[in-house]
Amino acid sequence: MKHDAGFTLIEMLVALALTSMIAVAGSTLLIGTVRASDRLGKTTESVSEIELTHTLMRDDFANIRMLYGDAGQPDYTSSPFVAFVRDGWSHPVPDDNRASLLAVEYQFRDGTLTRRAWLRPDPAADTPHADRVLATGLSRMTARYFDGREWVPEWNAGEKDMPAAIELTFEYSDTDALTELFLIGGGG
Repeated sequence: MKHDAGFTLIEMLVALALTSMIAVAGSTLLIGTVRASDRLGKTTESVSEIELTHTLMRDDFANIRMLYGDAGQPDYTSSPFVAFVRDGWSHPVPDDNRASLLAVEYQFRDGTLTRRAWLRPDPAADTPHADRVLATGLSRMTARYFDGREWVPEWNAGEKDMPAAIELTFEYSDTDALTELFLIGGGG
């Protein structure tokens, strides 16, 4: 009796089933890897946003020369979260006619923290400004100020010297919050 060379139908079905299982496992692994990569990218972007915000705020608060509170709110702005004049701005092209002071404010509106800066310490309402979005997706933002003895929830610049520190709490959801502490003055 002569046997034909080749595979039986059962052998082909088993090989096809094994190949299908390997393909499904590989696809599942590939999809999981792509999703993890997307999550890592979003997390990295969030951490970079927080790091940039912290660095910019630390530099601003370290170089404050005048902090505006409720009584001294400047008339060029519309209800900022915190407004102040800072020193330490250097122009890329040396110019003896330009001051190193600039007005800065942080606005919190609709879940977005924005830094607004004017290239002069006493801008008028129509003075050009530069806005930079620092954080998005915030549900709430709170501040408190250290007056040298205790933490106070508000700062009235008309009655007191500048606080020693400011504590800002950024709430991203009901469970996620980030608290940052910044020293006021000292030049960074």
